[in-house]
Amino acid sequence: MNKSPLPLQNLSGKEKQRKCGKEALVKILRWHFGHSDFRGKQLEAIEAVLSGILTCKTLLFPIFFQIGRISLLTGPFVTPIQFTALMENQVMALKEKGIAAEFLSSTQTSQVKNKIHEDLNSGQPSLRLLYVTPELIATPGFMSKLTKIHGRGLLNLIAVDEAHCISSWGHDFRPSYRKLSSLRSHLPDVPILALTATAAPKVQKDVISSLNLQNPLVLKSSFNRPNIYYEVRYKDLLDDAYADLCTVLKSAGDVCGIVYCLERATCDDLSSHLSRNGISCASN
Repeated sequence: MNKSPLPLQNLSGKEKQRKCGKEALVKILRWHFGHSDFRGKQLEAIEAVLSGILTCKTLLFPIFFQIGRISLLTGPFVTPIQFTALMENQVMALKEKGIAAEFLSSTQTSQVKNKIHEDLNSGQPSLRLLYVTPELIATPGFMSKLTKIHGRGLLNLIAVDEAHCISSWGHDFRPSYRKLSSLRSHLPDVPILALTATAAPKVQKDVISSLNLQNPLVLKSSFNRPNIYYEVRYKDLLDDAYADLCTVLKSAGDVCGIVYCLERATCDDLSSHLSRNGISCASN
């Protein structure tokens, strides 16, 4: 990984945009995350956001997609996200990579929250990425704060993660996400980015309508990953589903994996069973 300072760090936002070709974006990607290049339509999406296009994507990008925005433009942007634990994990990972990120939630102390608000109220906030819950971003107090930040020309982008939660046609509908429709009326010229990996055509249409995205660029990609092997096993046809899973995991070698269950109790039970069979695991 190139350890020399990034040549774009001391440039203004407009200068960075002019100099920001693929080479500069790849350099930022390598600097922060060690990836050699972008995959699929990731670069196209990043360039669209940098140009200020209102974008609705049906691709779920790694966090380094957001870093492209942070590294090249001044001022923060806000990401409404549903789960506090996910916010904490992503902010921790960003800080480890030297990115000024924070999150606001009820789990934080008043001292921490006050420090974040003080930074946002300053003329030159140090934050580049702020995670908040949909419930918070829709409150009059926080919306007023965003409006003031935007009035000072400091709000670059609002990225809505898990955007399928906006749609009542989706499998994971969250009423709180519907309140994000107020973003467009309060912040009419701030680019809005919608990200999801699970949006059927009807859900896509509902997300675009709910967020009032005007002529958005929609980037779609197949969920199929050529580097991932798929196999279907019918549980009802197995003599012992636990034993079969243990065999599969042990034969996979020294790799990490995720097993999804429909209920938390099933996760706990499966974790205990796998542990007793010498497989290192944990339930969450």
